[in-house]
Amino acid sequence: MDAGIFSANADFFSIREVCEELGLTLRALRFYEAQGLIAPRRKNRQRFYLTMDVERLRAIMRLKSLGLLLREIQEVIQSPGDGPLGLNANLCEEVFKRLSVQRAEAEAGLAFLADAGCRCGTPEQRV
Repeated sequence: MDAGIFSANADFFSIREVCEELGLTLRALRFYEAQGLIAPRRKNRQRFYLTMDVERLRAIMRLKSLGLLLREIQEVIQSPGDGPLGLNANLCEEVFKRLSVQRAEAEAGLAFLADAGCRCGTPEQRV
């Protein structure tokens, strides 16, 4: 786990500590809980997260950064495959195709803007 704000001796982390460490909002963390992706321990109304909960959240964030749908993330968490981040071969191929399409669309958009005379993001304009 990243060094961050967590003490190596701590058994549990508060919701605020987890949010600060991972850069998540309280709302996002509660949403993941409501969707059944994580299940922190509770004492009265307080949530307490174990290291394994934090690592699961890191995995969720990595999968989300690849553009996986919430349903797909749930499937990966429940039945991890042999591929990177627990992806199975079919989902890995699907994600690769989606990201390739997104890259092509982004490159086409950048080319359009450059052809239209927009140079705000070119190296010449940054100097």
